[in-house]
Amino acid sequence: MEDRVPTKSIVEGAFLAAITAILFIISIYIPLLGTLVSFLCPLPIIILYLRHSLKFTIISVFVSGVLVSIIAGPLQGLMVLLGFGILGVTLGYGIKKELSSNEIILLGSIASLSSKIIIIFIGIWFLDINPLIFDVKQIDKVITQSLNFYQSIGLTGEQLDFLKESLSQTLNIFRVAFPAMVILASIFDVFINYIVARVVLKRFGYNFPSFSSFSNWRAPKSFFWSYFLGIILIFLGVKYNIALLNKIGLNVQIFFTIAFFVCGLSLVGFLLERYKIKSFVKWIIYIMICIQPIFSQIATWIGMLDVWIDFRKLILNKER
Repeated sequence: MEDRVPTKSIVEGAFLAAITAILFIISIYIPLLGTLVSFLCPLPIIILYLRHSLKFTIISVFVSGVLVSIIAGPLQGLMVLLGFGILGVTLGYGIKKELSSNEIILLGSIASLSSKIIIIFIGIWFLDINPLIFDVKQIDKVITQSLNFYQSIGLTGEQLDFLKESLSQTLNIFRVAFPAMVILASIFDVFINYIVARVVLKRFGYNFPSFSSFSNWRAPKSFFWSYFLGIILIFLGVKYNIALLNKIGLNVQIFFTIAFFVCGLSLVGFLLERYKIKSFVKWIIYIMICIQPIFSQIATWIGMLDVWIDFRKLILNKER
């Protein structure tokens, strides 16, 4: 009877390792569906950690990496180990230790960011690919390829000139703001994976701590002062011609601008709930705010002002 337990565990570990490998392969080779499936890749690893030990989970993740390496190549296998493996183990640890949702997101974000940094350094050292450096020739090459495509579908010369200017600005911003984007991507990865894991695994009886309602999200005052620090760093970088200060300030400003935008969107959600707007209409409003620059800017300003004014409290007091 005692011999059947480890045998069952080994079979379960092999099965979940194979599922992880299959999900990752789908995420590589099927463009649109693959993006959605990629958020399911850490799930088998989380289940393994919840049901077994850390050592057993790491062995199973390694087996998944070997399977993917055989099918898709060693680089993709390494992505399983460093990307989904680290994230899945971290989320599983946080859930098993019954940490709060905020603690799990913070711990997972650090793990996700660390794995991305390791992957970047591997790309620099072994593949001679550095996403942190975009020289003028690389930017011109990307712009030229994009313009050739749009010219082939019939855009006029004036439209191409406007598009070229927009692409140049976007790529330059991406080059400078790459660190902030990596941090934001890490938080987003963990948040989405946690939501997906919570929805799926709750059906199997696992208890997940829930977040506070999105309509109640509000930035702390420290966010405002951090944003203000970014402005000061940009000012000092420009005044004293220190490029590093300018880049750090820009990354700080971009990160907290996104944070204020999300909090502004949360306040919009609070208002929509108070007026009992239907979910379908709410999502249309959210999408319009996200895709229209003027609405996005207003939402960001509202999120920033809400740090000091607390619009929710004012609205509730007025209703009383």
